[in-house]
Amino acid sequence: MKLNHKQQATNHKLPTILVTGAKGQLGKKIIELITPISKLVLTDSDDMDITNAEIVEKTFTKVKPDFVIHAAAYTQVDKAEENADFCTKINVEGTRNIANATVKHEATLVYISTDYVFDGLKNTPYSEEDIPNPLSIYGETKYEGELIVAETCPKHYILRISWLFGELPEGHPGTNFVETMLRLAKERDELTIVSDQIGSPTYTGDLVEIISRFVSSQQSAVDDDRKPVPHGLYHFSGSGAASWYDFAVEIFKQTKTKINVKAITSDQYPQKANRPTYSYLDKSKIESALEMKVRPWQEMLKSYLEKR
Repeated sequence: MKLNHKQQATNHKLPTILVTGAKGQLGKKIIELITPISKLVLTDSDDMDITNAEIVEKTFTKVKPDFVIHAAAYTQVDKAEENADFCTKINVEGTRNIANATVKHEATLVYISTDYVFDGLKNTPYSEEDIPNPLSIYGETKYEGELIVAETCPKHYILRISWLFGELPEGHPGTNFVETMLRLAKERDELTIVSDQIGSPTYTGDLVEIISRFVSSQQSAVDDDRKPVPHGLYHFSGSGAASWYDFAVEIFKQTKTKINVKAITSDQYPQKANRPTYSYLDKSKIESALEMKVRPWQEMLKSYLEKR
């Protein structure tokens, strides 16, 4: 699954890739893994306000990107219920501005979406053919973003992912589930974790490798006339279904952390935004397109813990 970066750099003109939301955990891994195969242009709200169409257009005109990785989003699921307008402004209007500029400049757009577009009423893995029915403002706005990208950009990859975790940039104010669990384990003797929400964790390192494959396949099609990975909608997350409780138990197992973990239901841990009770993603389409097997989420966690 690893790319031969040196060979690509030697044989091909490096594509220009514009990244939105570059200061987050996904941006950090993009910088680490995609820099060797591209001319990377990093933007965040300080550099390019995606809700301002004029600023977006000026940035695109200056950068002239071949690819755009749209990672910027309002992702605070519960706060979105109280800040629906702001969430919509970023996830819908911001995405529309990025999509319009991407088309105008004839680039390829990679849009990061979420399993929260589903209502969780199934009990079998969600495929790309299943019809979304989001339960939250966050899920609604991300699905609206998907529709905008699909309708606006002929050259697009929409990647639905779930339960993302990865290394955080130095000084970043946020956190992820792994770090939250390890921090709480130092502060408490017992933790109560929801066990009736089923999905699967996704490591930023594996996600960025997938994005790299998309980029390199399109670039190879330009340089070598090879058949690229078809544009469209893909699901990606760690292999193997799990609950948040399972995730927490595995974190403590791999870090040899001794703490009592108690399983509770979602009703016992009320949150402002409704979550799907089941949102495990079927990865067969992306495995076929990339001729690879998705790693178990436990292996992804191991890779993260070895680097943190």
